[in-house]
Amino acid sequence: MGTGTENRSKIIAVGTAVPDYGSRQETILAFMQHAYNEPVASRKLNMLFMQSGIRTRYSVVPDFLNHGNEVLFKSEEAKPDIGKRTFEFKQHAITLAVGAIEQACHKVNRSIKKMGVTHLITVTCTGLHAPGLDAGLIEALDLPPDIFHTSLNFLGCNAAFPALKIADSIVKSDPGARVLVVCVELCTLHFQPKNNSDNLLSNTIFGDGAAAVLMVSENTPEFENCSGLVVRNFYSSLLLNGKDLMGWNLTPLNFEMILNAGLPRFLGDELNLLKEKIASAFKIRFSEVNHWAVHPGGKRVLDEVKQQLQFENGELEHSYHVLQNYGNMSSPTVLFVLAEILNNSIKQNDTVLCMGFGPGISVDTALLQYAKF
Repeated sequence: MGTGTENRSKIIAVGTAVPDYGSRQETILAFMQHAYNEPVASRKLNMLFMQSGIRTRYSVVPDFLNHGNEVLFKSEEAKPDIGKRTFEFKQHAITLAVGAIEQACHKVNRSIKKMGVTHLITVTCTGLHAPGLDAGLIEALDLPPDIFHTSLNFLGCNAAFPALKIADSIVKSDPGARVLVVCVELCTLHFQPKNNSDNLLSNTIFGDGAAAVLMVSENTPEFENCSGLVVRNFYSSLLLNGKDLMGWNLTPLNFEMILNAGLPRFLGDELNLLKEKIASAFKIRFSEVNHWAVHPGGKRVLDEVKQQLQFENGELEHSYHVLQNYGNMSSPTVLFVLAEILNNSIKQNDTVLCMGFGPGISVDTALLQYAKF
């Protein structure tokens, strides 16, 4: 696709990783009912879990698998403080991130050393400390100490989009750049048996996971014959009239999720108004889009997107599939959807429209085009 004069960025690999401890929803439900120990909360959880569209979620701690095997949420200490949760984040985040990075490098048949990464962007909203993920990964991967590195923290489920936009800008300004973007979220560390609608809903859907993206110029000689997704454009809109519907609060106990039950309907209504602006920004009709990578914030969110965009031909099948098998992992989740699309019959020049939602409310989109050599 390169013309020799343009310097467009190209995603050449997306790697994903989840922790070892995968639990069926019914097992997690039993754990949470025991932790809440409230008949009213138990009934609410039953209904939410039944309607979640999720089969399996993963955690870096074994606590949700069975009683008596808890590491963090022990029966005698049902509410660990933020210090204990942050300790667990430090113990597990780097390992999970490295797993996603290694998978991405394997897809282009290179070691991380041979990849020659020049820029590192890390993303998380579930564990904040300094030195942070970027410094930890530089050490773990033996990257050069003078590598460019930066972090995006506390942005939420849509954070992969600004990270990719920064990576795209770096590649456009430096054709020799080889950018590694890493999103890692350990959402389950912030479980708290608090009986309110926001907390019950977040405990129903969130899981742990990591995703890594390798981005280079499409004209980089070493990667010129490497298949990938050329970045065509980004578009985002901040919907401040919904700012109270989603977010995080820092408490002495945890990062407490704000997730209002009215969010899916709000997103549906706003998307109905936004869809023409998105199509105009990308100079494309939605009917021309070959694949959709929509962040599965929850089943009701996907159902609203499906209804408002009048999808009838399985356009969101990969989003529903990721939700079913992993839950909502916050920032890496849309990259899991993108990885599934890349692994399933994508063809030369196919377009992929990615869409995510985060606090603000922010609606973020990216238009990508597949180039196979």
